[in-house]
Amino acid sequence: MLFLLNDKIAEIDIPEIHLSKRWKSLGCGDPYGMRARDALDFVTRVVADHVREGIPIDTVLIQDLGSLIIAKTGANAALFPAQDGNVSEPRLTILPEAILRTLKQRADQEGTLPNIEEIWPLAA
Repeated sequence: MLFLLNDKIAEIDIPEIHLSKRWKSLGCGDPYGMRARDALDFVTRVVADHVREGIPIDTVLIQDLGSLIIAKTGANAALFPAQDGNVSEPRLTILPEAILRTLKQRADQEGTLPNIEEIWPLAA
């Protein structure tokens, strides 16, 4: 399954299995006791820390965060708008796998990230 976090796409084989193996190292606490809002608050904090520090989010972390979001909300795409080092309320959506696959292939071939301005207005 593909997951879009802002402008980065990661492949997550089986999100629930991935989460069951990685939740302790992710540091989110027991994900099975979390509500969707708690999961989004946790992911927002992690993304905000990376934005504030100017650290890119690596693929493994995208897979971890994506697994949590998928497990708790069913969404396969999340936008965490960032302005002036602050991250605002996330937007979630479910995009067709074919669209995500096309975006990933284009990004891999061209070496560029997907343009979130093309994706998110249509997903809203």
